[in-house]
Amino acid sequence: MSLMVASLLGLISLFALAQITTFVFKITRNRFYAPFHFAGGLLLAIFFFSFSGSYTFALLATLGTGVLWEVYEYLLWKFVLKEKKFKPERKDTVQDIVLDFLGGVTAVAILLLFLQ
Repeated sequence: MSLMVASLLGLISLFALAQITTFVFKITRNRFYAPFHFAGGLLLAIFFFSFSGSYTFALLATLGTGVLWEVYEYLLWKFVLKEKKFKPERKDTVQDIVLDFLGGVTAVAILLLFLQ
């Protein structure tokens, strides 16, 4: 299995796991999602690197995807959920983007170690 396919399957599995556990256990705390953001950033960077072969592109695309995800969360709250308890907090948004990026940096470090 190629690195691209493995990372894409990992991302899909990670997303499904987060959604299922949230629904089943009714989790609404932001701290629960921190490992998912880190792991998502890691898998995204691996996917983008395997797609492009560029470490810089992998990091920038991971960061951009993290920002787009946070915009999605805001729009979901604004137009669908509309409840104050679901409103994204600035601190959580910044933490999520930082964790996405740190996951990407970790992936690049691992790729540099194993592919060189």
